[in-house]
Amino acid sequence: MKYYFSESGGLNVSGEQKNYDIKGIGIAPMKFVSADFWFAAALLVCGFLYWNFILASKMGIGVTIFAVILCSIALLYFKARGVAQNRKSLVWLILTSVGSVQFMIFDGYTFKGLNLIFTSLCFIYWITVSTGRYMDIRLSLYTLWDMFNQTFMVPFANITCGYFGLKQGISKNRHSRNAMYVAAGAVVFLPLMIFVTGQLSLADAAFEGLLDRILQAISMSSIITYALQFIMGIPVAFYLFGLIYGNVAGRNAESMNKEKIQRISDDISFAPKLTVYTAMIIFNLIYIMFFISQGAYLFAAFKGILPDTFTYAEYARRGFFELCKVSAVNVVLIALANIFIVKKEKDKETLKQPVMLRLQTAFMSIMTMGLIVTALRKMYMYIQSYGLTQLRVYTSWFMVMLLFAFAVIVIRQLKEFNASRIIIIGGIAGFLLLSYGNIDGNIAKYNIDNYQNGSLEKVDLKALFSLSDGAVPYLYDLYGKTDDANTRQVLYNYIVYGNVDGESVPAERSFKDFNFQSSRADSISGTLQSKGFSLK
Repeated sequence: MKYYFSESGGLNVSGEQKNYDIKGIGIAPMKFVSADFWFAAALLVCGFLYWNFILASKMGIGVTIFAVILCSIALLYFKARGVAQNRKSLVWLILTSVGSVQFMIFDGYTFKGLNLIFTSLCFIYWITVSTGRYMDIRLSLYTLWDMFNQTFMVPFANITCGYFGLKQGISKNRHSRNAMYVAAGAVVFLPLMIFVTGQLSLADAAFEGLLDRILQAISMSSIITYALQFIMGIPVAFYLFGLIYGNVAGRNAESMNKEKIQRISDDISFAPKLTVYTAMIIFNLIYIMFFISQGAYLFAAFKGILPDTFTYAEYARRGFFELCKVSAVNVVLIALANIFIVKKEKDKETLKQPVMLRLQTAFMSIMTMGLIVTALRKMYMYIQSYGLTQLRVYTSWFMVMLLFAFAVIVIRQLKEFNASRIIIIGGIAGFLLLSYGNIDGNIAKYNIDNYQNGSLEKVDLKALFSLSDGAVPYLYDLYGKTDDANTRQVLYNYIVYGNVDGESVPAERSFKDFNFQSSRADSISGTLQSKGFSLK
């Protein structure tokens, strides 16, 4: 199937004007300059590095290096295409950098998955702001639509541009064309070269020895691994090229815009007010009845009283799941009510909420906040008795962020302001606080300190060993202070060998996996091993 058409849309029989277009679908033609070709070629390298430095590693400094390379290449491309940075775009570039540097400092594979998503979204929005393809210059609800558009629609709508950009660049560039011919010659004559090399190695022992040394240095498994990573990196490269080229060239970048979203919002605003109000009132009455009937159980946490039929674990865990279910229902209800209700008055930027809807939304949000505060109090009781774990820290953080969001929603019902901007900025700040909070190290420090001062009856070493290398300095401190021989032996085995049985298990690490916390843990392990185990 040929895609050669002239810029005007007619069939380009001669093929001299190679603007690639899919005729009849109305997609804008692809117009490439030399910078596009070199950019697409550079992204092929980035695609390979994405697999080699990130997905096939323990996500250490390799992620930071990848981010530096990718952002540098994008900046060079922007400069070549005349795209200048501004104050707002630099903010998102800084956020991308801050997110990627976290991989170089902290250990902990569980959280790194979330941080990789955060850093990727910051990079995507940096591209959006740099090229001015956003729907709203301010952070608002349109930012979420921008993120959806830029993450899925723009890259995949331009996914073939990388291929055509490379194809056109190779056909026009003499050096790249020669390189392709060299590669083609090597591939075509590869079987014959293998045959000749084999015959020469049989004929001469010295050549055979040289060949063996070369093959030992370059293992076949490594070649196959790199080849597979390069092949799997091609879709990644085309995705990135589709995203960045599409925004720079304005191709399929604005298929979703503010007017269309506004029109969709108008079309789906069909629910009669009375129906929406009735539903919300019924739900609010149900929540009131729930609070009254369960008041003694729910608010016992504020008095430090544990119901007879519950353990601390059951009490806190059950409260958390109650919170999640009720909060999720309330979030959905508030969103549906505001989306589908008929709006009588509209201004240019936002759809005006009816007063009754604001009251119902505020009431529902306040009750949800009450439940969140109760659950946080119960979680605090649980932590006082059993210490911290990753799950307890992350769930507590989630509840605090949820509390913040509902507080903003309540205030928004009383006063007009850009609530989405506050929630987005608060969410980013909260995530960075968690990201740079050395969570595993502080969990270990809290549990060990409270065990040593008597606040905790025992320290759960099994839970501490499930933490990342950020906990090792505090475990080493406990090793130096405890007099219990069994505890010292277990701590020694874990710090030196990485397991409680003291079995030496070789661990392969490359420079891509490096982070400062693991490096410090290795240093402590080496120091302890040189001293040897002792009972004090």
